[in-house]
Amino acid sequence: MLDAEQLDDVLSKSRKEIIEYVYDQFGEQIKRVIFTYVKNHAQTDDIFQEFLITVYHKINTYKGKSKFETWLYRIAVNKCKDYLRSPIHRLFKHNEQLEESRIDLSPENKVYLAEIEIDIVEAILSLPVKYREVIVLRFYKTFSIKEISETLKVKESTVKTRLSRGKKKIQLILGGDYIEK
Repeated sequence: MLDAEQLDDVLSKSRKEIIEYVYDQFGEQIKRVIFTYVKNHAQTDDIFQEFLITVYHKINTYKGKSKFETWLYRIAVNKCKDYLRSPIHRLFKHNEQLEESRIDLSPENKVYLAEIEIDIVEAILSLPVKYREVIVLRFYKTFSIKEISETLKVKESTVKTRLSRGKKKIQLILGGDYIEK
């Protein structure tokens, strides 16, 4: 964590030096956060590059109202949300799910599993972002309620409410057949 004097020293440097500092000090942590959203290394690298470009262009907008790290994470989370809303992500995710479902199964089971996975992914993708992100972090990345709360900077009770409402919405979309928890 940076104290005020260290932060002033960092922010007084050139943009290039600031980006190098962000990359060295926070790069791996930011990449992990991005990966929890997109679950794909190539997409993580692409979004991380967009993150660095945004920091480069927006560094002068940092006002010090929150910790520098928090500001950086917020940019990364917003980049992930932008990506998750994009049509490219939806197409990429469907193709990935279909490939994973084909491993070591009979042809009939492969087709059935692919259909189920597509239904579930489509249901999750149709959720508002606030529900989708907690569902993804909880069930795909197996984050605890506390970890989700810290990642998204919301109260644990908010995470629990969003999980509950998100699961109910998925059950409504799928007809209640797929989710028991």
